[in-house]
Amino acid sequence: MIAVSSVVSWWASAYSDHRAVSVTIRFLHIAGLVVAGGTAIATDRTVLLAAADATRRPAALITLSRSHYTVVPALALIVATGVLMTAADTATFFASPVYWTKQAFVVLLFANGYGLVVAERLSKQGKPWKRLAIGSAASLFFWFVLLLLGTWLTVAA
Repeated sequence: MIAVSSVVSWWASAYSDHRAVSVTIRFLHIAGLVVAGGTAIATDRTVLLAAADATRRPAALITLSRSHYTVVPALALIVATGVLMTAADTATFFASPVYWTKQAFVVLLFANGYGLVVAERLSKQGKPWKRLAIGSAASLFFWFVLLLLGTWLTVAA
């Protein structure tokens, strides 16, 4: 536990004392959000349009399948930079209800993403698109709520 504490203390000092470090971490976090969120939102829109028009479904499934190659690495970047930002100021973040609300929505986004993968596989087998459409609508909701909470956290922290 002492080793973790000293690493966190070292990181907090490096993050606060070196503007280039903190700016780079925040940039990478936002870049990950733009890439992952932007790809997910565009894909969710494609899926929702295909839910209403069966002729669009084969192309939407291809788009959805390919989106994982962009969204998953960008999510990994978001998580890594989020951990680094949190570690730089644990006292502030751990005491913030906004932070914990945001983390709960991150868990919901990931759970919904898993549900979308399952629904995608079922849709490829000819199962109804309702589950996929609901998952895409939920994904849109979660991305925008996370954007709001992240923005709120920057002023609340």
